Amino acid sequence: MMSKILQITKEKLLESLGSVIDSGQTKVAALTQKGEKKLYDYVKHKEDIILDCSPTVLSPKKFFFPQDEVILEYTDDGKVTPKITSEPLLLFGLRPCDLNAIKILDEAFAESNGDPNYLTKREKALIIGIDCHKLCDKDAFCHRVGANNVDVGFDIMLYESGDQYVMEVATLKGEEFCEKYLTDATAADQQDIEVAKQIKTQAFADKKPFKDLNKLPEIFDANQDHPVWQEEADRCLSCGSCIMVCPTCYCFDVVDEQALSLKKGERIRRWDACMLSAFAEISGGENFRPKAKERLHHRLDRKFNFLMKKHGQSVCVGCGRCVRACLADINPKTVVEKITGDAE
Repeated sequence: MMSKILQITKEKLLESLGSVIDSGQTKVAALTQKGEKKLYDYVKHKEDIILDCSPTVLSPKKFFFPQDEVILEYTDDGKVTPKITSEPLLLFGLRPCDLNAIKILDEAFAESNGDPNYLTKREKALIIGIDCHKLCDKDAFCHRVGANNVDVGFDIMLYESGDQYVMEVATLKGEEFCEKYLTDATAADQQDIEVAKQIKTQAFADKKPFKDLNKLPEIFDANQDHPVWQEEADRCLSCGSCIMVCPTCYCFDVVDEQALSLKKGERIRRWDACMLSAFAEISGGENFRPKAKERLHHRLDRKFNFLMKKHGQSVCVGCGRCVRACLADINPKTVVEKITGDAE
């Protein structure tokens, strides 16, 4: 982490983002209004950018791991061409929960030989985060899983302080961006960040993480047959809505689509969902998780057990998207509280 700390007014920051947009060299994506919905999307004018926090249906992971993505093209003469599409991107206004989610995706897609489609997009992106100073929504429970704070996954982090932001410049890429575009920023110090953080500390004073958060993998191992799995599964519709909005789910399917001429085709990667009944079905019709109870257990066991051990943190970031999307009112927070007895 670099130690450079600056400050800039919100007005000047938006003007600077407008300069990035006008340059045409880098696409800018931010929280914006589309019809009745607020979502992360590309913006064409600085006036389209929303600075206040608002829950979105989909997380910013879609910019690095799209719902549908052509990964190669092929022709009937045997020629195969990898398809990697990427361009410079400024991703602005990400909150701690989504930054924690991107940290997990970065680790997952960098494994083994790495995923070139994801990593190329990620390398060309600059991320500016905005720290939360209050809980954004009644369904959010970032504080319960320790995801309301973050110290990696961003190039610049903004801390709100009245009509300005104190900026923590975390990477060389972030410093170069400041020198090029944030020329109105002035020097600040760590004390300015601490003052801004005090507002958040007070807002979250009565909002505590699970008391046994770091022990959840062991607790889940010991509660494989807990009644909560069947209780929640009895309501589950196996629709997959929770997976499709989750910022840390990265399962996908791969399909080939050929042109009508049969002379060429595309291999496409698409999001997949372990809550769908056919997800674990293999050739011959065998299904390793035919029941909703098994699928629900598998999904949450990965968030709070297997993948939590792997990544060293809860792989549920408590954004509340799955809670808002679920037609059966199934809530991961409630499941953990029933298993641990640690109700908020």
